[in-house]
Amino acid sequence: MKKTFSTLVLVASAILVNAQVGVNTQTPAATLDVVGKPSVASTLDGIIPPRLTGSELRAKTYSAAQTGSLVYVTAPDTAPAGQTVNVTSKGLFSFDGTVWTAVSTASPTAPVGTGTVIYVNGQQQIAQEVSVRMNADWTAPAGTNSSIGNIQTEMIDNFNTFTGTSSGNSFSVNVDGTYLAIMNFSLQANPSAVNGNCTYGIWNVTDGVWVAENVETNIMNAGALKNMAFSVAMDLQAGKTYSFYINQSATSVLVRGQIAGVPSTFFSIKRLK
Repeated sequence: MKKTFSTLVLVASAILVNAQVGVNTQTPAATLDVVGKPSVASTLDGIIPPRLTGSELRAKTYSAAQTGSLVYVTAPDTAPAGQTVNVTSKGLFSFDGTVWTAVSTASPTAPVGTGTVIYVNGQQQIAQEVSVRMNADWTAPAGTNSSIGNIQTEMIDNFNTFTGTSSGNSFSVNVDGTYLAIMNFSLQANPSAVNGNCTYGIWNVTDGVWVAENVETNIMNAGALKNMAFSVAMDLQAGKTYSFYINQSATSVLVRGQIAGVPSTFFSIKRLK
């Protein structure tokens, strides 16, 4: 009995002299320095604070002297009030001198920019988006893969990669990824009837190939109108140039930029992931 008491006195004296306590270390670097055993699979590292229910915590009265106290609440307070008014969920709580508040991780800072926020590999990013429309009609030549002209009204181009002129268009993507393409426009058989396949979609200008396309057979009397609509998800690569393209076989066709004086087209590229 005397030996045990002497040992306790020696330990207490060491704590008073060093003013620092180490667990699994002889050289604590702070008031309390706990060194784990990460290489020992059978040793479960961690520090467990007192565990109690919210109702049990409410039964206690803390003062300013306990500011900074940590507890783990195993069940929400069934009648939150007073110091436990915020204890409405289980988890780690700290005492601020007046009430208990949940200890939570900081919310990620939203990226700055215009567009849709997406998560890629756990990181928030602004999705690249191009949303444009035509400002005037444009004639697609017969039987030729052609970049659609007069797509010159930009609604969104949040990475400034789109260029539209009277004779064509082009865009690029800032990162490799999966993108959604939308094309919606009207064709008119003008000046003559149209009979043949119409291919339209996204053309890889750099490699000279289609990366997404739709084919429809158009049989239209002179003056007739037909709406063309296409949406597809595809992988695009940074460093390459792309374009909204069309190829109407046999005869030329008019791509209507406006009908009755109002917009009638929509072209879009938007990153999905």
